Amino acid sequence: MVRKNRLTVAIYAATLAATIFLMLIGTPVLAQEKISWTDLSLEERTILQQVESQWDSLSAERQQRLRRGANQWERMRPQERQQARSQQQRFQNLNRQQQQVINSRFQRFNRLSGGQQRRLRTTQRRFQNLPETQRRELRERYNQQIQQIQQERRIQREAAQQIRESQRRVRQIRQQNQSDPN
Repeated sequence: MVRKNRLTVAIYAATLAATIFLMLIGTPVLAQEKISWTDLSLEERTILQQVESQWDSLSAERQQRLRRGANQWERMRPQERQQARSQQQRFQNLNRQQQQVINSRFQRFNRLSGGQQRRLRTTQRRFQNLPETQRRELRERYNQQIQQIQQERRIQREAAQQIRESQRRVRQIRQQNQSDPN
């Protein structure tokens, strides 16, 4: 019984990780034909069993992405699978707002061209390969720049507000001068 539960949990975790992995690397599908559940290989069905009851109602694009994700999951080494599970768990532990920020960034990333995505991935890899002290310094510099930009924007908003207020006063004075015969 315990062994069966562990297997179920493992399959569920694999399905979740495969789904998240798919969402992270998903690309538009050219063939838009729906896939019958029975057309999936035994391995694909095992990995995707959590969505079996919904399979027929999924769009063809979604089915294709899930199938590709299952195939990629199959090819992953155990260490890569564990990393995907850990990422999924970390995501699930985030609050709703943090998840939305990540989803928004993911969507923004997917709207980039292939070249822009490659450059961004390369930059990310280069950053990850830096020593921790350098990464910390870069983060601090980035945070300082963000704070400076936010301060400049606050100053600009305040200046714009002061300008609007001055313009309003000038209009009031003009109206008073026009209505005053002296």
